[in-house]
Amino acid sequence: MTDRLRTLLGAFRLTVRAAAPENVLSRLSRDRVRFWDLRRDDDFTVTLTVRRRDIDRAAQLIARTQGEITERTALGLPVVTRRLRRRWAFFAAMALVLASMQVVTDFVWHVDVAGNDRVPAEAIRRELAELGVGFGTWGFDIVPQDLKNRMLAEIPELEWLTVVRSGGLATAVVREREPTPEVVDRRLVTNLVAVRDCLITDVEALSGQAVCAPGDTVRAGELLISGWMDLELCTRATRALGEVYGRTWHRREAVTPAETVCQTYEGETHRRYALVLGRTRINFYGDSGNWGQGCDKIVTYHTLTLPGGYELPVTLVEETAVERETEARAVTPAEAEALLTGAAEAAVTGELVAGQVLQRTADVRRAGGVYRLEGTWECREMVAREVPAIQTESEGTTWQNESSTPSGSSS
Repeated sequence: MTDRLRTLLGAFRLTVRAAAPENVLSRLSRDRVRFWDLRRDDDFTVTLTVRRRDIDRAAQLIARTQGEITERTALGLPVVTRRLRRRWAFFAAMALVLASMQVVTDFVWHVDVAGNDRVPAEAIRRELAELGVGFGTWGFDIVPQDLKNRMLAEIPELEWLTVVRSGGLATAVVREREPTPEVVDRRLVTNLVAVRDCLITDVEALSGQAVCAPGDTVRAGELLISGWMDLELCTRATRALGEVYGRTWHRREAVTPAETVCQTYEGETHRRYALVLGRTRINFYGDSGNWGQGCDKIVTYHTLTLPGGYELPVTLVEETAVERETEARAVTPAEAEALLTGAAEAAVTGELVAGQVLQRTADVRRAGGVYRLEGTWECREMVAREVPAIQTESEGTTWQNESSTPSGSSS
């Protein structure tokens, strides 16, 4: 038993004054009276702690060795209990708190999600709530096996799920289903053709026969990689695979008004509040909720969060509305150029499957009440697109499919 535990169970702190304190300590040790926390105050005074049951015997031994106890202090639970024995309300409240803690841990107060990557945690929590696992759920009602079967039917992207409960925290541990890789059907006979006019810069044929080379100029729709491979004695049909890069030129036109409407004045600020408990919203205002025209609305959510970052479904909603006034303002040429150029370049890059913009030439002019952009974007992009192949071999040519054994029959 440690000295701290002995003090907690009941002890006395004694201050002893004697002509020879060493004799007092030797007599206590010889008679097996345990003491601890010894402190030498001066040449004639020591302070020590003895057990509650040894206090009378220690006092006798100290007196026999010509010592005197000048100060005695009771320590431990017996002292605290004696002071609180008439405070029945305190003990009743403590009992109620302890009972509540035991009951509260049997309910779910927060649902966490672990193991997800592609499926959002909120989507998993929402489906769990629909199946009865959420804030306030009695923990013993959760059946992981039944819950797993129902969740996998609702969210096909999940391969496995279980719910582990630790007190008021329920953790949904999931494993996501691996995406099925795209299967390339080599039985199809396809060609790769150019999606737009371009100057070929790179050709990489993985399957099929390339009919173009770097430096060639092709038109949109022209053949780049053929699915029909000429092997001299026969023609093999396959699915053309590869990448063909070329320099392309995209011409774009865009317009924007020469005037815009902007906010110029901040008026009065209005605030109102609402409380969301689970799926129930309690509004602390009596109107319809419409602020009217000319107001900027800002909504702030204050969610009750436990230590550790666990959120409870209790949220205070603060809505702030600021009255605004607007006026027409002329758009400067620099603003119009930045707006139109950014929009046009975003449209060009959105059309690129792969590649990059090399350079751009754009001209922005004002025409009447609008700014007009006319420009050309030079790009390096992947221009090959897959289309079904059509057999064009002449009569008497033999061919074979790549997925079958060679055949010598006439076509």
